[in-house]
Order: sequence, then C-alpha cells, then structure tokens
Amino acid sequence: MLYYDVPEAYDLFFNDSYTEQTRSFFEKLFVGHTMRGVLDCTCGTGQMSLPLARMGLHVTASDINLHMLKKARQNFAAQELMATFQRADILELDKTVRGTFDAVLATGNSLAHVQPDALETALRQMDSVLKPGGLLYFDSLNWELILERQQRFYLFNPLIRDKGRVNYIQVWDYNRDDSMTFNFLIFEEIGDKIVSKRQFYVIYYPFQRDTVTVLLEGMGYTDINVCRLGDADQHDISEANWYALTAVKPLSEELEPVHKAPMRPRATKR
Repeated sequence: MLYYDVPEAYDLFFNDSYTEQTRSFFEKLFVGHTMRGVLDCTCGTGQMSLPLARMGLHVTASDINLHMLKKARQNFAAQELMATFQRADILELDKTVRGTFDAVLATGNSLAHVQPDALETALRQMDSVLKPGGLLYFDSLNWELILERQQRFYLFNPLIRDKGRVNYIQVWDYNRDDSMTFNFLIFEEIGDKIVSKRQFYVIYYPFQRDTVTVLLEGMGYTDINVCRLGDADQHDISEANWYALTAVKPLSEELEPVHKAPMRPRATKR
C-alpha cells in the first residue's frame, strides 16, 4: 500500500514539539526576507505548513494526494489555524494555483518524487508562482550520502504513545532504474500485544544537489544556501541525513544562460 494513501500512519511520528522546532527553524531561515503569503506546494498532511501558520503567515497548502490534503485540513482545524487548501500537482502549479507568493516551498523530501527528466519542470513551476525577490525552498534527504553508504535497514527507536508504542522499520531497495523503494514496516503495541502490523512503500528518484544548484543558477537565482534541516546555522551537511536549500529569485526578468546540469551517478547495486 502506498504510504501517502494512509495519512493517519504518516502522522504517527509528528507532535507539538516537532511543530515548534520547525517554526523556530523557519523563523531563522526567513530572517531578512519579507514574508506574508507562502505556498507549501507539497504540503502532505500539513505538518510543515502548520509552523508557517503559527508564524502569522497567510498559508496556501497544496498537494496532489487528496487523502493527505484532507488530513491537512483536519490538522489545521484541530489547532484552530487557517490556510487555503488546494489540490495541485507540483508540475502544473501555474494552471491550478492562483496568485504569487513571497516563498514557495516543497517540503517533506517531495522533489524526489519527481522523475529526473521532470526535475527542471518542477523548479520552473515553483518559480512561476514565486514573486521576484522571493524565496524558493525545498528540503531533501541527502541522496549523495545515501548512495555512498548503500544502507538498507533502518530500525528506529519506538515511539511511545498514550496506550502503548509504535515500532518503526524502514527497508530501502536500490532499483535497477536508479530509483529507490522505501518500505515502511509499522507495528503498534498495546500492553504486551501487537495490535496492528502495516506495510507501506514509497518510490523516490534520487538527485544530486549540484544538479538543482546548476538549474537554479541558470534560472537566475542567487544566494543559494544549504543547511541541515532543522538547524539554519549548520551549513556542513556532509554527514547530515536531511538538508534544506533556499534560493532567491532575481528581481529582473533577465536570466543568465542555462547551463547543462551534471549527470546523476548511477547507484551501485547490491
């Protein structure tokens, strides 16, 4: 079963502490930028949109998955926060999203859902609804580190819930077409009994950070910065599992020549 079709399972690993930490992260990341209206164009269940609303920003939250979008509405309502919700594909934002924004964000490692030949399209679609001088943002797994290590099994610490705990395992498959399948195994316990066992999957298309940087530079973007996700002051991401990238859209319409992006190395098969 596709992980994103079961949003209640996706939301098991988020809490109020995560929301506040993410809010603090965004506040530091946005220093020096005028922020009023922002678009999270891959909002999922809204877990990274909620902190933006807590900052007093006008949030538009869009996603292609209706299950996730419905859960995002519920999460905002539960916290008595407001947002504009819309179903939209990141590859067709100019057709579905109205207006322009001070920041356009692709959160939750979402760019890796885009196939390699559509990566530039995704960035240009984000650009199409971003104001001149605005901030483009995405966060991502550190694919270079993942492909170097070729690790397959990830056993996470149990998540303690009110009535028991949730055990969480990931198994990563490195596919022949250079995509990756993440398998999620979730076991929920109450007392000394396992009350549910669920298995989900997600397919990703790893990309190089340099590929995105070259594309953005070709679009005229400046002030391209990378930091650890959650720590805006830490720019050494060589050993970071996740990172966030921001870039500033040029004020003028004159763009620099587009440079050819470097080829993504093929993963070594196990």
